[in-house]
Amino acid sequence: MRYRVTFLAGAAVGYVLGSKAGRERYEQIKRAAGRLADNPSMQEAAGVLQAQAGRLLGTARERLGGTLGEKFPALRPLNDQDDSPADRSAPPPPH
Repeated sequence: MRYRVTFLAGAAVGYVLGSKAGRERYEQIKRAAGRLADNPSMQEAAGVLQAQAGRLLGTARERLGGTLGEKFPALRPLNDQDDSPADRSAPPPPH
């Protein structure tokens, strides 16, 4: 209960401060975020993180074997997915 009250108090303070800041401050933050996203070093860092995430996913696939692909078909490698038209047909009706 204590955490709920603390959360609600924090949300209320954030709402009040946010509404006082107004549209001008929002636009300022938006412009700063855009400049940050367009920064070449930030884009390079994002590329490195994306590559590392891909390697980690590959490691997870290797360690879990086929179980990851069985539970989450979207995580199967593209060359491993069987997308034949027969697989896309509607499932049989329940008995």
